[in-house]
Amino acid sequence: MAGGTWKTQNKVRPGAYINFETNSLNTTVPDSNAIVVIPVKLDWGETRKFVKVSPNTKFKEVFGKDLSAIVPIREAFKATSQVVVYNLNSEGTKATATGGGLTATAKYAGVDGNKISVVVTANLDGTATVKTYFDGAVVDTQTVAAIADLQPNAFVSFSGQLPTSDVTLTLAGGTTGTATNDAYAEFAAGLDTQEFKVVAVGTDDSTVKALLTLKVKEWRANYGKNVTLVTNNYNTADHEGVVSVLNGVTLEGGEKLTAKEALYWYAAAYASAGTNSLTYAEYPGAIDCERKTHEEIEQALKDGHIIYTFNRDAVVVEQDINTFRSFTPTKNQDFRKNKIIREMDIVSDNTQYIYSKYFIGKVNNNGDGRNLFKKEVMKTVLDPLVRVGALEPYNPDEIVVQQGDEKDAVLVNMGLKFVDAMEKLYMTVACK
Repeated sequence: MAGGTWKTQNKVRPGAYINFETNSLNTTVPDSNAIVVIPVKLDWGETRKFVKVSPNTKFKEVFGKDLSAIVPIREAFKATSQVVVYNLNSEGTKATATGGGLTATAKYAGVDGNKISVVVTANLDGTATVKTYFDGAVVDTQTVAAIADLQPNAFVSFSGQLPTSDVTLTLAGGTTGTATNDAYAEFAAGLDTQEFKVVAVGTDDSTVKALLTLKVKEWRANYGKNVTLVTNNYNTADHEGVVSVLNGVTLEGGEKLTAKEALYWYAAAYASAGTNSLTYAEYPGAIDCERKTHEEIEQALKDGHIIYTFNRDAVVVEQDINTFRSFTPTKNQDFRKNKIIREMDIVSDNTQYIYSKYFIGKVNNNGDGRNLFKKEVMKTVLDPLVRVGALEPYNPDEIVVQQGDEKDAVLVNMGLKFVDAMEKLYMTVACK
């Protein structure tokens, strides 16, 4: 189904086109899935494909490294279990080795294939025990009587003949294909077909950031795909769908993460936050951060950055905001607050869902049909948000559903008041 925003009633495709507007501008100076997609560069595994992982994934088999060594995925798992990984590297060369008539070939291309060795021990009964090692550890053991019985494993495949004497095969020649900007373009195009909430990319390449920012704007405006980009130091986006993380953190044990690495926890937390605010949310396992002065923190917030600060022995998100700063009377400061954006996205996503599943092509566009749609929006979309305190109670009479300019168009106008979290306390104490 198509969707997005609308300026005039001139859409061609059936779909739900929804605008959010404010009718006043605050003149004070501004001080529904949980999947996060992460592009990485790895030396083992499938390339240029989206791979869904979980904490139970055998990472060494799939990516050639333990989870602890893949920082973006490891940090994301601190906030969500729904992670999709995309290896940006292109297809390289598979490592291989031959000995005693047996050839072993790495399952995947990449330099990590050179960490594989195969040790064959000839047994007195005519069988052979074949052990596969990866990075010095045994990952597969088979005792077979013939080459036809020797099965491929998660790291190598076999061909040729079964050795009749002891032999060690040390694989070599594995190379990793390069990841160019074309890889990011292919990644961005592939995201068109993926269901996700956040795409997280840590990079110093402003071209990549600009490309993905354009995609987010396109998805939100033209396709009703309410997704968010989380990247580092990119407030240039000036958009509610792009979040910029400015500084890094230090983890227990002393490991230091730059902003390019520390953004992955926040991205995952954003994806799973729902209607909750991440203001003052604690970074799990962080004991310190790249410290900023009071003035620097204030300026970072004004500039539209997520900044980590140290507060009462914890590292927290100072304020849950995005990069949007170009306020107007119809798009005011509310749009810089990520909690409110997530609430708006829930309304949009859920309205699109019920409209496409239950109404498009199924219900007549007359008074009864439009009244049925209004009741369904209230019951399914709005009332649950009121119950959890994300939306102020609304007046049903202020939800107006009528026929649009064309007979198949439905025009809806409603006034909603989204709820933000407490952030600033102003208190006066009268001393007597």
